[in-house]
Amino acid sequence: MSSRAFAETLARRRGAGLAEGLMAIVVSMLVLSVVPAFYRTSIELWQRETGRLGAVEKADLLLMRMQDDIRNARRANLSSDGRAMTVVLPARTYDTSLSHEVNVLDASGSLVDGNQIQYYFVLDPQGTGSQGGAIYRRLVRPDGTQGLARLVADRVYPQLNPRGSGTSSPAPLFVYNATLRTVTVTITTAEPKPSNSGFAVRNPEPRCGRCGGALVRVPTTEHLEGEIQCSNCGGAVEPTSEIVTYQTQLMVRNQ
Repeated sequence: MSSRAFAETLARRRGAGLAEGLMAIVVSMLVLSVVPAFYRTSIELWQRETGRLGAVEKADLLLMRMQDDIRNARRANLSSDGRAMTVVLPARTYDTSLSHEVNVLDASGSLVDGNQIQYYFVLDPQGTGSQGGAIYRRLVRPDGTQGLARLVADRVYPQLNPRGSGTSSPAPLFVYNATLRTVTVTITTAEPKPSNSGFAVRNPEPRCGRCGGALVRVPTTEHLEGEIQCSNCGGAVEPTSEIVTYQTQLMVRNQ
């Protein structure tokens, strides 16, 4: 190969190497810009779904536990603020001929009162200054003796319940309609999201992610039942927790 041809070949190789280097830099920059965005999106999706699943499971557990008690009850008695409810069950006895329990009837063939089940809300049971609380279940026997209180759901926030019909106040936890013999249960639970920088839990309280202000439910033109906003900076809030509200109506079947 002549010196002229060798020089031309070397120049072409140098040109190709420069183009390849520039392409590698461009590709690297694209990767470095896309990967963090993809990672952040994945983290945010994981945060949202993990928090929502926890809140949904908490509400589901409470309603599943309550539905048998309410449906089998004779009536329900509520506290004035709707945060405590006592359901009165019919008395039961074991029938040896049938090999299972049956309802006890009086001389006129009517049901008689038996055990009572109390559901009640306790604000900040741990004394940490929380705005939320827990719902407990307790058995009360006909002779007045009480069983141990059992935790049914924690991180419950009645103040974030949707607004009640025709009122600016949050709907009570429990509402009993004696005429229709129905119990309406409204529960708002919150599950903390992990922090934006990793998988560690952020503030355990549902707060505004921007200023840390307390959350409130404010009636708006678009949301008559109320929209969750920050008490300091108003709408467009990014809560530090996933917040889920369940409302269901159960029929009291026994009389």
